[in-house]
Amino acid sequence: MDNRIRELRNEKGLRQEDLAEMINVSQQTVSRLEKGEIALTADILVNLTKVFHVSADYILKLSDSRLTYEWQIDFSHNMEKNENLYRAYGRLNRTNQELVFQLMGQLVERQKER
Repeated sequence: MDNRIRELRNEKGLRQEDLAEMINVSQQTVSRLEKGEIALTADILVNLTKVFHVSADYILKLSDSRLTYEWQIDFSHNMEKNENLYRAYGRLNRTNQELVFQLMGQLVERQKER
């Protein structure tokens, strides 16, 4: 567990203090978890999965797959949507493809304003 927690924290660029605040424990607890000096409690494990968006199995080294089942389902649905968009875009001529890009840029800018 020590490697996974430290690895995930470092990947996110978090200090131990930052992670401690996010999972409602002290910095010393994070340090001790990373060193393997104390065991993970269920509530800390759940909080870690939420912060890092990984499965509990990954944190516990029961699996090398980081993805939660829910994330895999969401990813699959998003891929289906994106594939449909890609196919529709591919059926457009170059002029209309350029218009789509311009419109998307305008929509992104409007979203930022809100």
